[in-house]
Amino acid sequence: MSEPTAAAQSDRQYILALDAGGTMTDAILVKPDGSFTVGKSISRREDEPLSYRESTSDAAAQIGISIEDAHSMCGADIYCGTGMLNTILTGTGRKIGLLVSRGFEDITVMEGGLSYLGQSQAEALHQQLHKHTTPLVDPKNVHGISERLGGGCYQGNIHLPPGTSLIPVHEGQVRAAANALLDAEVEVIGILFLYSFVDPIHEHQAKALCQAVLQERGVDIPVVCSADVAPVSKENNRLKSLLFQCFAAEQVRESLLTVEKQAQAYGYNGRLLTLLSYGGAVNMEYPRLYETMISGPIGGLIGAQFVAEQLGLDNVVTADMGGTSFDVGLVMDKRIGITKSADIAGHRLALPMVELDSVGSGAGSVVYVDEYKRLHVGPESAGAKVGICFKYDRLTVTDINVALGYVDPDYFLGGHMQLDRDKALAALKESVADPLGLDVYEAGAGVLDIVNTEMSDLLRTMVAAKGYDTHDFTLLYYGGAGPVHMYGFAEGIEFADVITLPWAAGFSAFGAACAEYMHRYDRGSRLLIPNGLSEDELRDVAKQIRTTWEALEAEARAEMTQEGIDPASLTFRYGVSAHYIGQLESFDTSLPDGKMEGPADVARLIDAFETMYTKVYPAGARFPDAGYALTTVNLEAVAPKPQPSLPEHDLAGIEPDSEAYVETRDVYHKNAWTPFRVYEMAALKPGNEIPGPAIIRDPMTTVVIPPERMMTIDARRILHYR
Repeated sequence: MSEPTAAAQSDRQYILALDAGGTMTDAILVKPDGSFTVGKSISRREDEPLSYRESTSDAAAQIGISIEDAHSMCGADIYCGTGMLNTILTGTGRKIGLLVSRGFEDITVMEGGLSYLGQSQAEALHQQLHKHTTPLVDPKNVHGISERLGGGCYQGNIHLPPGTSLIPVHEGQVRAAANALLDAEVEVIGILFLYSFVDPIHEHQAKALCQAVLQERGVDIPVVCSADVAPVSKENNRLKSLLFQCFAAEQVRESLLTVEKQAQAYGYNGRLLTLLSYGGAVNMEYPRLYETMISGPIGGLIGAQFVAEQLGLDNVVTADMGGTSFDVGLVMDKRIGITKSADIAGHRLALPMVELDSVGSGAGSVVYVDEYKRLHVGPESAGAKVGICFKYDRLTVTDINVALGYVDPDYFLGGHMQLDRDKALAALKESVADPLGLDVYEAGAGVLDIVNTEMSDLLRTMVAAKGYDTHDFTLLYYGGAGPVHMYGFAEGIEFADVITLPWAAGFSAFGAACAEYMHRYDRGSRLLIPNGLSEDELRDVAKQIRTTWEALEAEARAEMTQEGIDPASLTFRYGVSAHYIGQLESFDTSLPDGKMEGPADVARLIDAFETMYTKVYPAGARFPDAGYALTTVNLEAVAPKPQPSLPEHDLAGIEPDSEAYVETRDVYHKNAWTPFRVYEMAALKPGNEIPGPAIIRDPMTTVVIPPERMMTIDARRILHYR
């Protein structure tokens, strides 16, 4: 498409960012001064453009402009959603045909033996409960091709170098397989050869043969190579990345383009962006779109990193409670933790992804007591139907918050959605209180205690598992239900500070607005750096790394130029993935620049790896005598893009203005009815202090301040819980 990208529109200073979650679609509209408004709509998976229109209209209306005005002044429009994940979960993707190295025809079924992915800890410990995920490709449509490249070896002096062609591609087998797959009416063909991450030559040769067959038969379907999707080692993970791209990405791209057309119809003169699973924004032409698989929750951690930089915080633990789940992430030393292999819906991909731990406890989680009088919360969720107080037919956590008085049934989404408290009370009595022989309010309080305790345990575990102390972390909580439950899940944990923001319900969308326009490029490597290399050998190592970076830079410039980015505006970040020779797992190592000329630069790379390694493991675990193996050389290409800000405001008095007070409402808190003063979020000012028991209401969320606690608002309008 010929429209200029958002990154190139310096005269358009508004930023629009949306997070289309399972329950709500949140929109953040950022003005040129860094201030912003939040809009909200019910998520409609069957009609995403409608949810887009409603939430952006809501955000624009709050500053008195039309949706057309907002889009015509927009310099970046970012949309994050769960469409690709839903495609995987529901099995509604495209029909795949697959060519693999001969002898690996069963790889899609064996899947590396990772049959425990996605199971609970109890299930994972019992082999008889394990089961393989449903393959994304019919085994009948997997064809073996005779070919083999040499993969190299630690004993490089007695083996052929990596990439040596040992068995040429059997062209007759490729053509026969392509014809068979077309007869089977596949909609996309994937190609996975064992050592394509070392050299893609065999995969590309097979692709050309497949395309020739397609042309002969007058068929137009995609042919996708694993070397173009995930050119890294570990063929099982690389396979899953290839299958996700083939099965879901292209189909979801079409859906996202309908949202882009909606935005452009309102006057947006650019490309719609979405978030990569490891941070960074890309447009819909991004060739590895499967990397945006989980774009929604990523926004929250990007936003947390932005807040950490603005406030000078080194360590932040995030707590995101929405309608479906409770997600916990860490920002350490102002950096987001990245895992190299993402586990998604029972599949392990070769995909760097922001580290998040989750439990299925959200505001929409279903609450019930089974025939053995055991209480269950989740994982089933009401999603956009909220609960029995709205349009669902079963009791949820939100119903209990309404029944006990924490959430105002007349002010949900600012009053646009009316909730039925009497119906919620009746369901609580029938589903929980009567089966357990409890008072209805006592039963509700008990359920909330269980939910809060589960989330509190996850917070403690996430920090402790990394060997850290919660005293060194600031807790940042957000999501539509995070401020409602924070008083419970933060209780008993000592943090350096506990904070939230007035736009907590749309914080993931805010984080999307903070994301860079960035592409990441990885190239598999078999490069070894054993001890005792001569200076000439070290110079050769440096040359190989530099040559790979230069190739990735050229790829980035070409790819991003096609997206409308001025290649002269790009900046690059350089890194490698490495491990000690003999170990299995590699670790990302960032370097300050791309200088790699000789022995001194290789030594600098090794020092950077050692520094990173000792942040993960004790210094005594180091093993430099083994030497080093580089498994991936990577590059991040960043283009300029408008960014929000957190401007400082003048401080008002400690006492809130009288118009901020709304009412006093009785809340069943800690097994007793307690009067809570209710304040309007929009009427509170920087410098105000709100002592508990109190509730701060907002159209998007509810902040609960229990007795003997208080909330203070700083100059950036950040709320601090004391």
